[in-house]
Amino acid sequence: MDGNGEDICGVVYFCGDLEDEIAELYDKRDQPPEVTIRTRPIDVVHSNVRALLDEDLGGFDQVFVSSSATKCHDRLEIHANAAPTVVLVELRGGAAEGARLLAAHKEAGAFPFLRNLSADIDGARYQRVVMPFALVARSGDNENAPIDATLAATCLEAGALDIVHSPLRDEDLHRLVGHVREALRPSARLVGSAMAQNLVTSIRSTSPIQSARHRPHDTLSPARRKMVEDNVSQWHFPAQSFSMDELTYAALIMLEHMLEIPDLKPYSISRARLMTFLLATRRQYKHQREVHYHNWRHAVDVTQSIYCFLLDIRLCPPRNDHTRPPHHLNAVEGLLTPLDGLILIVSAIGHDVGHPGVNNAFLTACNHPLAQMYNDKSVLENYHCAAYSQLLRRHWPALGNISGFRTTMISTILATDMQRHFEYMSGLNELKRKIENSENDLGNWTDKDREGARELLMALLIKGADISNVARPFDLSSAWAKTLMNEFYRQGELEAELGIPTCLFGGPPNKEDALAAAQSQKGFMSLFGIPLFSGMTEVMPSVSCAIKELEQNTAIWEEKIANEKQRRGSEGKGAPLTFQSVSKEEVEEAKLQKRQSEPLAVPLNGSEAPSTPTRRQHVVDSALSPRQHPAHSHRQQLTTGIGTHEHRSSMPNMLPSDLPVSPNGSASRRSSKDVALDSLQQLSTYAESNMALPLSPGSRRGSADWQVHQSYPGSRRGSKDESLTTILVTSQSNSPGKAPTSSPVKQKRIRHSTVPTPKVPDAASRYSVPSSTSRSHTTSSATNNTTQPSSLAPTDDDSTPPAAEDPFVVPSNWPSDLDGAIRSQTLIKHPSTPDLPTPRLTKSDSPRIVARMASGEGDDGRGTPRKEPGIRESRSRSRLRNLKFWRKRRDVSGIEGGGTGDPGSP
Repeated sequence: MDGNGEDICGVVYFCGDLEDEIAELYDKRDQPPEVTIRTRPIDVVHSNVRALLDEDLGGFDQVFVSSSATKCHDRLEIHANAAPTVVLVELRGGAAEGARLLAAHKEAGAFPFLRNLSADIDGARYQRVVMPFALVARSGDNENAPIDATLAATCLEAGALDIVHSPLRDEDLHRLVGHVREALRPSARLVGSAMAQNLVTSIRSTSPIQSARHRPHDTLSPARRKMVEDNVSQWHFPAQSFSMDELTYAALIMLEHMLEIPDLKPYSISRARLMTFLLATRRQYKHQREVHYHNWRHAVDVTQSIYCFLLDIRLCPPRNDHTRPPHHLNAVEGLLTPLDGLILIVSAIGHDVGHPGVNNAFLTACNHPLAQMYNDKSVLENYHCAAYSQLLRRHWPALGNISGFRTTMISTILATDMQRHFEYMSGLNELKRKIENSENDLGNWTDKDREGARELLMALLIKGADISNVARPFDLSSAWAKTLMNEFYRQGELEAELGIPTCLFGGPPNKEDALAAAQSQKGFMSLFGIPLFSGMTEVMPSVSCAIKELEQNTAIWEEKIANEKQRRGSEGKGAPLTFQSVSKEEVEEAKLQKRQSEPLAVPLNGSEAPSTPTRRQHVVDSALSPRQHPAHSHRQQLTTGIGTHEHRSSMPNMLPSDLPVSPNGSASRRSSKDVALDSLQQLSTYAESNMALPLSPGSRRGSADWQVHQSYPGSRRGSKDESLTTILVTSQSNSPGKAPTSSPVKQKRIRHSTVPTPKVPDAASRYSVPSSTSRSHTTSSATNNTTQPSSLAPTDDDSTPPAAEDPFVVPSNWPSDLDGAIRSQTLIKHPSTPDLPTPRLTKSDSPRIVARMASGEGDDGRGTPRKEPGIRESRSRSRLRNLKFWRKRRDVSGIEGGGTGDPGSP
């Protein structure tokens, strides 16, 4: 037995209760004598040794048998440090005689040896894997009697991996070999590493074929043989309930029945040779503990599906089960011949030979030698064809003499590549149109048309048989689905071990997620199963055995999905997306909710997000605290168009509510000096403490662009979910859909899509009003924890870096008089806040600009004072200019600005 392609696994067989002392080493060339009647204990030992060495049963290379515990330990010291070793410890007595066996072996014999061996294994005494098993004799009266529970618990406690019956039978050896395969499973980088080399070796091999010693048709009991014969022609064939020998016997029955056709007699071979061929093919499949789904059991199940199809099309002689009444075949079904039926059955037996348990995408992703050999095109299918051709060449050479046999077999096996599924479905649709145009009369078809239709029909039949498990009765179909999920889960483990992205559609399955499993099965049937079998039935009405089961299975899976969603109470929102796990109605409903959740109006006076995260600023009004009244939040959302239920720590407080305003939202018209000074002082304090927003000098966005982000923990930008939407608002004059320009020089005018904006002076062009028509669909630059800042670049040519904007102090939009007159309006009106636009400020610039504003001075971006022409200064402003308070603030601002004392310098 090959462990990982290099190791040779041996067996140490300890039988301490033999009357005669024995110490023998057997191999495949030197085996013990064959025993027909087992009357002595040594006869049972010899029978077990022959079964262990049989390549079709145990497949071990060497077996050391001894009745001495010391000699067994000595053998382990030599062999267990060089290769993996299986240790069999035999307990004499019946399986049900637990108390007597325990008393007999408690102090001496098997249990002390097993405990000492377990202690050596735990102490890492051996360099290679050592696997101990307990052998318990079958009861004389009832060979199928279960093992005594106390005896089984004692054996497992002593260190045995499992307990098997003696004499060893097919199912016992299969379980024993399964444990060995599981323990010797190669690492991810060695999966299928010897496949290419083994293929080359088989091509070169010219050794003669020897008849198999193992004969399942002879070793099976009459009752089991009859059960196989009764079920082999039924669509409810229970492949997972049969043993390996019973499955092999089923394949033998199908081949022999097909070869009974007179036209196929020249290619018939004897039963012994046919069984040798089947056993050789079975050996090429991986054990089901290595490959859960694509193994010999799956191969026989697919062959049985083909056999049922051939019985329906009358390409096989009818069986005496009377389950298929005679019916008329159409012209398309008449294109197939008995030779095509033989090719289909033979191809189905070996269509997955040597499957490593991973898909083509995995082999391509890890640069497997097979992927290099076949240039990443149908890698496994090409390998199956090549390896199986060598088996046929050696075991059934008569098939190679059939004209076109190899070509047809290769095209049939290649059709099982699911990556080419829709290619064959397109061919099926074309064939249906051609049949409709010819009105089921193929007399006008050319030979090329007939040949193409014949090859397509054979490809469709094997494709349907390959996925026929979804169309079996539900109890069988669900068992196959679980088996396939285990294989996909194993591939997910290999992908994680290699550190490569998953090569499975939807990712590795979750064994505990019943909802995802049901959705996956229903989706697979909707996408692949139902269209394929329905199309096959249209062109071949005789092949209709799967349609009824498909409809029933679909209904059952839908019911399970609904029940699981109801049980979870979340309508399946926590389940991973699989085939059609989200219906079209659910998608449309999600789109509708997204549209309804979008704001009806986008705010004009939005604040720019900072380039780096800053600490959450303290609010001025307690009404804006996290514990605000719900009505206030709702009113603010309706006014601004932005929800307040989520705030980033880096976003500033946009709207102070403690400014003195008139009831209608405009500024107070009182001209008192005290009122004006108080308002300006509050604005200056608020700008200093809360509205210093550094800008990114290297930003490529225009001066009128900014983003309003709503961030949610753990969210992904670019999502279509309403809670993950990022809105980009732009006010550029270019048409919608164009990217915002990086140059701010040309932006002189401001347009709005819905509400016209009053014309502003030239000096205010650098503080442009944004537009609500443009929204960002490219948010890939945003991350989960930070927002991408948008730069408000100045429109002037000055080289000074832009300062942060204060949303409440804008020189261009500040009232020209302190009597409360408003010269410009915006879209946003807060109930408790005046309409104050946003200037560009830093913390150090806020007092300076407020002072200049109070004194009636402006700034055009070049450091020169500005006065609006044609507007007479009011008496209150002329008074304020001469106040000591403002002169002092101007002096301080001049020192901060450039050390010149000029308040207008930038």
